[in-house]
Amino acid sequence: MPTFALVRGQDRALGVLRAALANRRLHHALLFTGPGGVGKRTTALALASALNCETSPGVGCGTCATCTRIADGIHPDVITLQREGAAQIVPIETVRAQVIAAVGLPPHEARERVFLIDEATALQPAAANSLLKTLEEPPARTRFVLMTVAPDQLLPTIRSRCQRVAFSALGAETRKAMTGGEPDPVVAAAEALVAAVDRGVHAGAAIGVVQGAGGESKLDVAAVVELAAIELHGRARAAVEDGDLPAARLAADRASILVAAHMAIAVHHGHGGVSLEALAHRLQRGGL
Repeated sequence: MPTFALVRGQDRALGVLRAALANRRLHHALLFTGPGGVGKRTTALALASALNCETSPGVGCGTCATCTRIADGIHPDVITLQREGAAQIVPIETVRAQVIAAVGLPPHEARERVFLIDEATALQPAAANSLLKTLEEPPARTRFVLMTVAPDQLLPTIRSRCQRVAFSALGAETRKAMTGGEPDPVVAAAEALVAAVDRGVHAGAAIGVVQGAGGESKLDVAAVVELAAIELHGRARAAVEDGDLPAARLAADRASILVAAHMAIAVHHGHGGVSLEALAHRLQRGGL
């Protein structure tokens, strides 16, 4: 069951939330930012549990009836706004039906009602605008947790109404620790992708590299590309420290192309294979 103890590699973000809970100063609207797969969703559910837990208020036990229903997604006062349709957007009708119509009433049974939006950039512009007044003047006992990998793509008026909590990217070592030392197909695929980039990847090769490293596993391609970008970013920093500016520039340029591919997959819901093939062509054209 989601509790803060299950979240790895996010000590700073958890410290902000725990201090706010302990001091009863938790902001009514939180914006969790950071790469995909780093614990934003788990933390949001853990926060909802901490706010409403029957056994350990302010902490969350993960085992009481309230925590269990929150984890299972069936608590009536912890509501996730779902993306819909081929475009995977949150339409204004969803906001009106699930948020606007509900906030005038007290929670059904919880101490705090919590609305979750897994990827806030999926809010249709009209839907985002319809949330503004509620985010600015929320009713009592109501919280919002918006999550995104691309905060700069949100309306400035949405960002200004939320307290931002930044989540860090997870490096390969953290990911390995999370699997208890077992082989992590995402780490293996990311390492293979970096190696392919180093030897001059050609069109379509990146796809085969990622799929081959994953074996029978169904890989999160966005996570693979993100982890490879982190590795190249670290390489660029190390080259700067060593005074090797050409190597730093090359690694940074390659990392920026990987970041663009990650954005296409994670934010704009691009097809992983197509995005990787486009990545391969960009690396070729840029002589990288």
